[in-house]
Amino acid sequence: MRALYRRCPPHSAVICFDEWGPLELKPIGGVTWARQKRAHRLRATYRRLKGTEQFLAFYDVHADCLSGVFRRRKRIRKVAEAFRRLRRCYPRQRLFVILDNLHNVHDHPRFLALLRRLRIHPVWTPTDASWINLIEAQFGVLKRFTLAHTDDPTHAARRSRIYRYLRYRHRKLRSLHHPLHRLRSLSPVKLE
Repeated sequence: MRALYRRCPPHSAVICFDEWGPLELKPIGGVTWARQKRAHRLRATYRRLKGTEQFLAFYDVHADCLSGVFRRRKRIRKVAEAFRRLRRCYPRQRLFVILDNLHNVHDHPRFLALLRRLRIHPVWTPTDASWINLIEAQFGVLKRFTLAHTDDPTHAARRSRIYRYLRYRHRKLRSLHHPLHRLRSLSPVKLE
């Protein structure tokens, strides 16, 4: 895994994948630097009436490009659709995808068969060592810049803020034309 981080094999891409969530509609505190008379109170939310979402994210290690899709659930079918979109982004390259050991989805026989059909080589992180996956650091930055000090009324508002930050990030890094940036707009690869 470290060798893939150091140098990308020829005609290949090294992608980190992980799920970020559950993302809930609740007020999230932040840091206030100005002196205040009393603490800022957050409203109580005991029930998730509008449900939760998962951000299925991909991070190209050598191009420093982050993208992903939002799904209501983290099921094999939803994760498989995200991987078919990933294959559409890189049609001719070998893909090495670094995954954690999420036992209910990532090591399911149907999912592993799909990875073989899509010609994607999974690279597993050791058990209880998901911090080796470089995308984990990207989630910390996403949380700080998009979720801190927010109280979103809908999931669409939260999604638009996260996608707006990702566009800003890609514009700043000059990676707007990276193939992974088109992940949301592509249709999944059809398999026979």
